[in-house]
Amino acid sequence: MNTSRFETFFDAILAIIITVLVLKLTQPIAPTLDAFLMLNTRFIIYAICFLVIFVIWYDNHNLFQVVEEIDNKVLTVYAMQIFAISLLPYFATWVALDINSVAAESMFGILFIAIDILYILSIYTIYRANPYNCGLCMDNFKSIYKYIPIAIMLLGFVITNTVYTPGIFICVLISVICWIFFSRLRRSDNGSTERFEAFIDAIIAIIITIIVLEIPMVANGSWESLFNIKLDFIVYAVSFLVCFNFWNYNNNLFNIVNKVDHKVIWSIGVALFFLSLIPYLTTFVAENADSFFPCFLYGLDFIIVALLSIITANSLKNSDKANIALQIALSDNKPYLSTIILVLIGMAIGYFVYPLAIVIACLVSIITLWLISHYNKKY
Repeated sequence: MNTSRFETFFDAILAIIITVLVLKLTQPIAPTLDAFLMLNTRFIIYAICFLVIFVIWYDNHNLFQVVEEIDNKVLTVYAMQIFAISLLPYFATWVALDINSVAAESMFGILFIAIDILYILSIYTIYRANPYNCGLCMDNFKSIYKYIPIAIMLLGFVITNTVYTPGIFICVLISVICWIFFSRLRRSDNGSTERFEAFIDAIIAIIITIIVLEIPMVANGSWESLFNIKLDFIVYAVSFLVCFNFWNYNNNLFNIVNKVDHKVIWSIGVALFFLSLIPYLTTFVAENADSFFPCFLYGLDFIIVALLSIITANSLKNSDKANIALQIALSDNKPYLSTIILVLIGMAIGYFVYPLAIVIACLVSIITLWLISHYNKKY
């Protein structure tokens, strides 16, 4: 059977899981750095899960560039893999709540081992469904590299049950790093953009949807109760524009992009990770609008996404040097640098005068970027 519809279905599920993970992050007990750092384990686990899902998508994206057919055995293995991935938010939350629990650690490790094994099985079933596919034959399916993450996670079980309970958590982190590294050794990118664009669109669409779910319901049916949560709506509006601006930039950019490589995919992937924190930070700011630290984190996240956009632009220019239109469009990084400077100014004002000035600076920087882009007629 043809793979197109399956690829769309698989990507949609991964996009949903990779974004709803942020809903499991709890807010700090106070708007301070110390309270925020108390949740460091939860953010590390969130990053691990995000990276695992993204690297699975990345490997499948490259794999299906050369796959022509799939059969029911392939679908069965992928169904089991999707089931295992869908459990990540639940067991990630459990281990984050009780990192010293052997049961939570064990289930976390078992789930990751299952995902890895099912990923390997999916490769074999695809190979058997396409025995004469020359593109697949070129891959080293017997490579020992893909078994190393499993071995590391099994070592984690030994550590957890002997000397250090969070051993599985540490080994899962190491195995994910290895998986990312080895994924580059197994297969190179062929440069197509359509599936990647659809994946970006799905993630941003879900992020925008999640943000509105974080707005608290009014206490009663009065105008006063609605006015009491005005800041939630204001911050939501800014967050909406932040996400939409990122989508609009990539949408316009990919109209003239002919191909991408792993550097482009991963720079945008990291940007999507920080963008996925917007719903969490929106709530953090709305609940602590008079505190500097939540607003600072919001602005810092904005700056990181802007910096990653600059890195993406440079990666795109290097990946497609023959594309004159792309080279001209990305010849100047000053518009994004100006947005960063505006937010930095907002941080200074926020620290000394009014914390929400940082959020306002993010809004002003987006408007400034649109005006510059409109005036210069560049992407």
